[in-house]
Amino acid sequence: LEFRRVLFRSPAGKPVGPDELVLLRREHDEYVRQQDLRDRMLRAGSLFGLFVAMFTLAGFYMHLHHREVLDDLGHVSTLLGLSVITVVLCLLCAHESWQAEILPLLVFAMTVAIAYEEDLALLLAAEVALVVVVGLGRTLGDYVTLTAAAAATVFWMGRIRSRSKLIYVGLWAGAVALATQIGAHLLEERPFDMQLLYEAGRMGVWTLLAGFLMTGLLPFIERLFGVLTDLSLLEVGDVAHPLLQELVRRAPGTYNHSINVASIGEAAAEAIGARGLLVRVGAYFHDIGKMLKPAYFVENQGNENRHESLVPAMSTLIIIAHVKEGAELARQYNLPQPIVDLISEHHGTTLVEYFYRRATERQQQDPDGADVDEQTYRYPGPKPTSRESAVLMLSDAVESASRALTEPTPARDRKSTRLNSSHTVISYAVFCLKK
Repeated sequence: LEFRRVLFRSPAGKPVGPDELVLLRREHDEYVRQQDLRDRMLRAGSLFGLFVAMFTLAGFYMHLHHREVLDDLGHVSTLLGLSVITVVLCLLCAHESWQAEILPLLVFAMTVAIAYEEDLALLLAAEVALVVVVGLGRTLGDYVTLTAAAAATVFWMGRIRSRSKLIYVGLWAGAVALATQIGAHLLEERPFDMQLLYEAGRMGVWTLLAGFLMTGLLPFIERLFGVLTDLSLLEVGDVAHPLLQELVRRAPGTYNHSINVASIGEAAAEAIGARGLLVRVGAYFHDIGKMLKPAYFVENQGNENRHESLVPAMSTLIIIAHVKEGAELARQYNLPQPIVDLISEHHGTTLVEYFYRRATERQQQDPDGADVDEQTYRYPGPKPTSRESAVLMLSDAVESASRALTEPTPARDRKSTRLNSSHTVISYAVFCLKK
């Protein structure tokens, strides 16, 4: 009755103020309280069925396209936890004077896009937006606005190579949110007035602010999820990095070899749709273990070959050790885990063929000698677990073989299956990875 008295005394066209909103909420709460049990159960069942249908569809999509996420309980727990936290933050930010529920939603969408995949981010953002809209009692137009802004944010993210990228993403997504807010409410037959423009502009501002907020959160998200954006890769791959400077000082030949492998590997990775920048930065560091004993590696040797005074088994131990030592150095200098993986995998379980052949020749010359165990002359692995790691292994092997050739000619290269041109390396890498 109080609400009706206030409403009837208000002149036509007057905006609803805070006092009227309080009375409206009380009126709605009273209406819900007076509903019988059957109506409440029907509404609860309808909402439950809606959520079950939507989340079942999401689970089925993840089963088909992101099976590795569902198979890992840690990933599932992380995504569920992020979703719940986002819903809670959206409800807290939806205060009438702020209406900033879009801010946590967009941060959530960008986080999932960076840590996992863009399509998964879009799917989960739509699910979370549905829960938020239903929980706040908003309209279909509000849901369309939230999902459109999240979609625009995810679509425009791409590869983050500069700190301003996320700000521009927020700017363009803000324009989409503003336009969608106006269009959706006009379809609901709401008048086009200053109040609508104000609300749409506020939505655009919150979206832009999400880009600024994500710029500051990006390093923490990368560290939390163990991912690398292009921006971080560019920072790690700076030639002024202490490890690279030490490599130049101790093993200049290895450094030049790494630069050549980086050039070849980046081109090959881009040709097959892999992350060329990750291969390039990984190639810079892939042989850092060699700087602990640089004189035992051919690219750093002068006229003296120290392996001449060693048995093949001992030479092999020294050669193989550079992988483990390089990974340990990378961890000491806090290099990201993807770079450490490239270092550990860039030889896989391949054979140290030169010293294996020397050992075999010695065994043939000495029939009473022990048999040569091939496993002793193999790298311990692991084998490459990603396209980038496979490209790096191929590029490293091809560059080393090409540099070892004397008087190389195209006919000689084809005959010996040793490749020394970037174009051939790219074709060879594409062929091997497709197989």
